[in-house]
Amino acid sequence: MRLLALACLFVCVAIEAHATDAKVDGKMLFDSACARCHDRDLPRMPSRTALKEKPPQDIFTTISAGVMAPYARGLGHAERRAIAEYASGKSLGEFASGAAAIPQSAYCKAPPAQALNNLDAGWNGWGNGLANTRFQDAARAGLSAADVPRLKLKWAFGIPAVSTMSGHPVEAEGRLFFGTFSGLVIALDASSGCALWVYEAHAGVRTSLTLAKGEDGNNNLFFGDLSGKVYALDPATGKERWSMVADDHPHIRITGTPVYHGGRLFVPLSSLEEVAGAMPDYECCTFRGGVLAVDAVSGKEIWKTRTIAEAPSKRDKNAAGAQLWGPSGAAVWSAPTLDPEHDTLYITTGDSYSDPPAPESDAIMALAMSTGKIRWIHQALAGDAYTIACADPSAKAKVACPKSNGPDLDFGASPVLVTLKDGKRVLLAGQKSGELHALEPDTGKALWKIKVGEGGIVGGIEWGFAVDDEKAYVAIAEAWEKAADEAGGVAAVNLADGKLAWEVGPVKGGCAGRERCNTGQLAAVSAMPGVLFSGSLDGHLRAYSTTDGHVLWDVDTHQQFTTANGIAAHGGSLNGPGPAIAHGQVYVVSGYAMWNKWMPGNVLLAFSVDGK
Repeated sequence: MRLLALACLFVCVAIEAHATDAKVDGKMLFDSACARCHDRDLPRMPSRTALKEKPPQDIFTTISAGVMAPYARGLGHAERRAIAEYASGKSLGEFASGAAAIPQSAYCKAPPAQALNNLDAGWNGWGNGLANTRFQDAARAGLSAADVPRLKLKWAFGIPAVSTMSGHPVEAEGRLFFGTFSGLVIALDASSGCALWVYEAHAGVRTSLTLAKGEDGNNNLFFGDLSGKVYALDPATGKERWSMVADDHPHIRITGTPVYHGGRLFVPLSSLEEVAGAMPDYECCTFRGGVLAVDAVSGKEIWKTRTIAEAPSKRDKNAAGAQLWGPSGAAVWSAPTLDPEHDTLYITTGDSYSDPPAPESDAIMALAMSTGKIRWIHQALAGDAYTIACADPSAKAKVACPKSNGPDLDFGASPVLVTLKDGKRVLLAGQKSGELHALEPDTGKALWKIKVGEGGIVGGIEWGFAVDDEKAYVAIAEAWEKAADEAGGVAAVNLADGKLAWEVGPVKGGCAGRERCNTGQLAAVSAMPGVLFSGSLDGHLRAYSTTDGHVLWDVDTHQQFTTANGIAAHGGSLNGPGPAIAHGQVYVVSGYAMWNKWMPGNVLLAFSVDGK
């Protein structure tokens, strides 16, 4: 899954910090290192011209705490500011960054009356439980299918200096928690949208957040960031309990949500090395995905398992003379799925970055929770090695494309563990190929497979699907593979036999008159009894009937909002996180300007029945 890795706003790998001179030359800095990436005609890498369309605050935040923060570690404030102003062609002026950008008027006048006693009372983590079903039961949803058509906006919260909304919201005991692309982690009063506290992480936060009571009796809020750090905060105050770096690889990042159980935090490891690997002179590649088990009280590593067993070694040299390494890749982009009763952890993996393609890439894997030992591997697609150079039509760029040349059909969605009505257990995994796989959880043996989408680089099943005890509800992407108004759709699959229960195509008209619009449905699906929610790149959040797929409710988030915190906010494309459903409200983040292709936005929205 490349939704971060392909976003390459700045790969300023070669820049060394200069004296923090206010007159530092932004053009010189850009030309010396950033131009080698952004002067190329890559479809997923914004050109200089495209960067001029971005606000300088967004660029500054992306370099400082967002997706490119790891590649600008050596830059001081003045250097980052100079690059942002040169690249955008606009002055930052008096620009407040970080927590200071949230005005004091946005904060609640009194602390919440309710204590944080039941951390699983609302929506917790990425998949709302260890099995990652992304399903909310009726009691915790606080909504019925009959209520959904009456959902209206209750409040909105604007995020400064971002154009992409990244962190999946979670809710417990009247509090809402979410992370942002600028590195802010924010706690809100779920009823009003006023701020309780704001924490500044080292880099942007793409993961959801996991609430858990530790073995020491303390409540914790766990998450990872785009520089590869893992954090534990006090959810009542936002005070940091500990932080640690998950891996020493320079391209490490955490995009999948850490999951807690039994005193341990299980952290998935991903990277951006296939962006760096697109440079002909880069020695591609050495990163191997993995899972890290951390003591949740101390933040100390317990075990780490690499997805690829074989350590990278020197291979051939490419046509530019750069030494090549392999095998590499098999990043874990999504939250692990846990089965404590059987001491088992399940993950899905990404593609390889270099030749030879690893037998563990594009795979579903089972590991022992206690030791990290790999129990079985089911590879869904062999021979898939890819860097973003493979998408570049120029012969020069192809030097950095592995001979395998993709097709880049890996897994970005978490596996889902479900128990059917007859007691049979099934492990599900959705792939960018458009295939939904069903396996025996104990052995990895294939039970059935169904193709619900055509698949592609930004196709098939992207960030996640939802499951009840009868069906899996899958949104279809195809965002590059089909025309703007032909992509998308939703399918329901019977879990017992893998047969299609029903399918509906994209809702027409969502992109009428809109630039950078597409009807592809990449965002994770969320469900409750009788209803599934699916966001689209056209800015619409829609609720579908689980019976036959007809649309029950449709809200257009691509509009300006008056916010609870007084920050100007606009919605855009929905991608990545899905809605959180809890206590009579539905929460969703809106805006996704990655790749300079889809509609920007900077807002978190809360909906309730009649807006009350």
